[in-house]
Amino acid sequence: MENDLEVFKACADQTRLRVLLLLSERELCVCELVEVLTMPQGKISRHLAVLKHADLVQSRREGTWIYYALRKPDTGLQKRLHTYLRAASLEHTKAVEDLQRLDELAARGQICVPRTRRRTSAALR
Repeated sequence: MENDLEVFKACADQTRLRVLLLLSERELCVCELVEVLTMPQGKISRHLAVLKHADLVQSRREGTWIYYALRKPDTGLQKRLHTYLRAASLEHTKAVEDLQRLDELAARGQICVPRTRRRTSAALR
């Protein structure tokens, strides 16, 4: 029952629902979520922490990037939430727009590549 309360709290925010909808499509790194949702990285990370605390998402590290995915549902409530996410991704305008941006991002190629440090003229001396 206590975990159910955490799930409801986590889902009581539009941004977190948008994150869950995107993660229902595929595993994403924070920078992809930042790009699609057009929000600062810190804000996205805080929302992901709430979702992780509610056992709705899981993460894995690959180099300097952390990738997030929906956890496999292990309670009835989580299973119903997954069903809702599949239906909502087709019904809500904001969700459709987010998924279109995600598709555009995928069409451009992966954005999670290491940034090379710019060499300034002072560094070359």
